[in-house]
Amino acid sequence: MRLVQGTMKFNSNVAYCPQSAWLQNATIRENILFGRDFEKELYSRVTHACALEADFALLPHGDLTEIGEKGITLSGGQKQRVNIARAIYSNAGIVLLDDPLSAVDAHVGNHIFNQAISGLLHGKCCVLVTHQLQVLHRCDRVMWMTNGRIEAVDKYESLLESSISFRRFVQTSGVVSSDESQVNDEMEDSTCASKECAGLLNDSVSDDNKKLMQEDVKAVDSVPWTVYHVWMKSSGSILNMAAVLILMCIFRAANLLTSLSLAWWVSDAYGLSRASYIGLYAGLGVAQAVLLFAFSMVVCIVGTRASQTMSNDAMWQILRAPIVFFDTTPLGRIIHRFTKDVDTMDNSLTDSFRQYLIVLSSLLGSFGFIIAYFHYFAIALAVVSVVLVLAVSYYRCSARELKRYHAILDGAVFAKFNEALVGASTIRAYGREEHYVSDIYRAIDDMDGAYFLTFANQRWLSLRLDNLGNILSFTTGILAVTTTLVVSPSITGLILSYSLSLVGIIQITVRYFADVDNSMSSTERLHQYTSSLAREASLEEDASLRLRSSWPENGEIVFESVQVRYRPELPLVLDNFTLTIRGGERIGIVGRTGAGKSTILSTLFRLTELSGGRIMVDGVDIAQVGLHSLRSRLAIIPQDPTLFRGTIRSNLDPFGRHSDLEMWNALRQAHLLPREDSSEATGLALGATSDATDHSPRDIQTAAHPPENNRETRITLDAIVEEEGLNYSLGQRQLLALARAHLRNARITLIDEGTSSVDSATDVLVQKTIAQELSSGKTLIAIAHRLRTVLLYDRVCVMDQGRIVELGPPLELWGQAGVFRGMCDRSGITREDFSVG
Repeated sequence: MRLVQGTMKFNSNVAYCPQSAWLQNATIRENILFGRDFEKELYSRVTHACALEADFALLPHGDLTEIGEKGITLSGGQKQRVNIARAIYSNAGIVLLDDPLSAVDAHVGNHIFNQAISGLLHGKCCVLVTHQLQVLHRCDRVMWMTNGRIEAVDKYESLLESSISFRRFVQTSGVVSSDESQVNDEMEDSTCASKECAGLLNDSVSDDNKKLMQEDVKAVDSVPWTVYHVWMKSSGSILNMAAVLILMCIFRAANLLTSLSLAWWVSDAYGLSRASYIGLYAGLGVAQAVLLFAFSMVVCIVGTRASQTMSNDAMWQILRAPIVFFDTTPLGRIIHRFTKDVDTMDNSLTDSFRQYLIVLSSLLGSFGFIIAYFHYFAIALAVVSVVLVLAVSYYRCSARELKRYHAILDGAVFAKFNEALVGASTIRAYGREEHYVSDIYRAIDDMDGAYFLTFANQRWLSLRLDNLGNILSFTTGILAVTTTLVVSPSITGLILSYSLSLVGIIQITVRYFADVDNSMSSTERLHQYTSSLAREASLEEDASLRLRSSWPENGEIVFESVQVRYRPELPLVLDNFTLTIRGGERIGIVGRTGAGKSTILSTLFRLTELSGGRIMVDGVDIAQVGLHSLRSRLAIIPQDPTLFRGTIRSNLDPFGRHSDLEMWNALRQAHLLPREDSSEATGLALGATSDATDHSPRDIQTAAHPPENNRETRITLDAIVEEEGLNYSLGQRQLLALARAHLRNARITLIDEGTSSVDSATDVLVQKTIAQELSSGKTLIAIAHRLRTVLLYDRVCVMDQGRIVELGPPLELWGQAGVFRGMCDRSGITREDFSVG
């Protein structure tokens, strides 16, 4: 963001913890260190303060476990805690924390606040943006803001007395008093003490064992003929290549006849008139031009069709690839194949193939023409051909491998640049621009190194081809001198002109052959996606299943001894998970971060296939249901929702199945618009535009803030949404996801901490909406870090290490003084909270 007015001054370096955690494609330790030296004692204190030690115990290689792009293998809470640890380890004088506690459990958040924010950061300037109002009394000062302006700055108690709007906000949010929130900071048993977990700081894990991201597969040996066959077949038919060769042969014959017609004209071989010879020469020239044009057109059509078919097939395979593929494959590598490799097929391959056929036919035609008159030339050609084949084979192998290495290194540049672009704000905040620029420069240098070697390799070949071509030209000259009485001077002159061009033609032929072979490496890489990439299950179910159009009618879900692991070599994430959810039941799933809560939702969508057991929905095994049928009948509100570039309308209703009135109602139910009985919205304004194209009712033209502060603001369904919804806050994106789920009106709705970044007051209203609208007679499964959001649910399932440790009505579990009771105590929840409606 740009500073348009005023000044900002910092007297120290700054550390920044963004609301949406950005992590590198590296190990957890490398993400925390962020380029700084490893100090074991400080590192241990930081990881303990951020409650990461128990996670290290669960991960296969502790803190040296590679976490993938954007920390894809970690849960939301784990990402945020690594994010916080990085800020603390930087030892900066100023630490900016943007709602860091929203993604973690209450007891973990309490531990982080005590040990990290109030502990390790004690004595530093710490600016905490938070919806966790229960921690405000422990801050030195509280800044109360509305509509982008500072309303008041004071101590918490003083602010409660002096600011009516702040006091009303706190009361509406239902925040517990200071005395009630002073709970003991004892972590659950699964969190080990600092000394006990010191051994989890791995120093000896081999690089091969801790690798998550798969290395780019570099093919060996020459490009197999099957790739050429697939490329030709992708053009529509193998017969297309026959048409290309026929046109090429006819064109080359016309070219030779054009040259011969000059010799015939000079020697008057057939006794024709000058006009006849001119007509013959002109006719052959026109035929040659037409044939070359037709040949070039056919080659371009063949190449374009083949490229389009193969890229479409590869794209379809990518869209159908299982989630584990994206967990282990850098995004930059995928982008590279669909940009650089496809561009090579579209342009370089087609053009090189066309030029290669032209010069190859010219070379073969020249050899054939010379041998037809000088038979002994074949002997010299045979000897030179042996040396030529050896030199070309040697060059071809090295050129092919250099091309493959260049493609891999090029993909690495894409991946590093993409990662730096996404995390630009964090990189700048920590002052690590120079480090990342140097890292990208090194990657570019490696890529250019392979490029330079390609040119050096070509120069090596050129020298040898020049010598071989000169030998053939010398041989032709000797034969021309010794056979002057046999061959006419006009033909001899024509042969000598052909022999003099052999040096250049041989070089160009070999070079274009190498270009075709190298370009085919791109085709081979794209073909790997279409031939060897694993696929998800079928989109459509077997006809024998006869799935009811109204399925699921009741929304009953039965987990039977479910076992899940993300990859074969990894431990079970869900172990013998058995649970029956009645139709229309509201069930909350709670537990420590990394306990397997989100995995339950991914199994319902079959994003992760089961390793054992089965899941039944209304008596139907979802393993037999097509993915399209299954996923289209479920609704989800994710913790980090995805918005696509477009408009509010296209994100709410991408398939155009709902009316504007239905979409406005969904936005209102998500508290992004004023309700009919309220003068203002509790959410934030969705998009300001002075030229709204939607004719919405007058009662929804007011933005989220008081009318006097937003007189020019109108809400419109055509408000712009930038890529990934970056022009909206995370809380707004979550509310939009809620509106999208409401619009789908599915029988089963899944919520993965869907309001974690929404303020408490709005969360209270949203939870009421969920209870009244989304779960009215429908099945609702909600993963919750804020325990208060599930206190009024029918049942609560407490998870730990992939197993159910407690299950039952919330009040009943609270009375048992077990794990759930301990979580409630750490969150300041009392008996009275269970009766709030």
